[in-house]
Amino acid sequence: MKTRISLALAVVLLGIGAAGCSSSGGTTPPGPQPRPFGGVTHYDEQQRVALHNAEENLVAGCMRGRGFDYRPQALATGDHRLDTNPYGLLTTAQAANDGFGVISTALNLKKPADPNQAQATAEPWKAALLGTEAHRVTVDLPDGQQFFYNSDSCLTQAGDALYGPDYYRLFNRFQVLSSKVVTGVQADARFTSAENRWHDCMAAAGEPAGHLADPVASIDQRLKQDGSDPTKTHDLIGRELSLAKTSAHCQEKADLAGTVTQVQSDVEKTVLGTDQPLFDQLRTLRQQALTRTAPPTGTP
Repeated sequence: MKTRISLALAVVLLGIGAAGCSSSGGTTPPGPQPRPFGGVTHYDEQQRVALHNAEENLVAGCMRGRGFDYRPQALATGDHRLDTNPYGLLTTAQAANDGFGVISTALNLKKPADPNQAQATAEPWKAALLGTEAHRVTVDLPDGQQFFYNSDSCLTQAGDALYGPDYYRLFNRFQVLSSKVVTGVQADARFTSAENRWHDCMAAAGEPAGHLADPVASIDQRLKQDGSDPTKTHDLIGRELSLAKTSAHCQEKADLAGTVTQVQSDVEKTVLGTDQPLFDQLRTLRQQALTRTAPPTGTP
């Protein structure tokens, strides 16, 4: 049994998608590629590790206070798919270095062993860690979605200490709103026109594809078929890099990143509505958590 569940998962999100990554390039100005609300719900791997480790230590302290032993668990690393852009945008630098991140994730993903496995079935221990239904709190989100958490759990206590008691309510809300932004952008005629320009470029390069997600899906499918064969996997790495570089080139030629930036700005205004104060609050809580986990000044 997997005993350590990050609070974002412990609250049991229902149908919520994740925002994408930060990367630069293309025809947009220097800086991050477009992602909903500035990527307020996204953390890169270094940030994820730092936040996870801090939260694990807080969980261990809470468990000790309740008379239980809890050993902090390392975070799985090497999952490059967590940093993909929600629109499928890809820079030429990303493409040349890591393709779509499919094969590198398959080869580099490291899932640490659970150091608390021996205690996983002990009900009092589980109740302290995960909380009890008697203290369950359900939070409504946009579009009729919900999440819940157990307010008496050490997971909740640790999350509140690191991020603030309102963080996950706001985080999950903006996960939903971010998904609405992505859907709205992809439905906009300006985006579909840019994607069609990309499609024509891909076809001219001998790589026909209907949508931005198609090249990635083709590599995923090949990996499922050939992933157990080291020789085929090696060949597939070259195929992924080549296909990704072609896609990135055509995205740049079609000005997809620039188009998404423009359309996203319009869609965000509609989706955000009266939630600007909540957005500002979430950004503040996010920065405070990152500051708490940052190494002291002068530390290498």
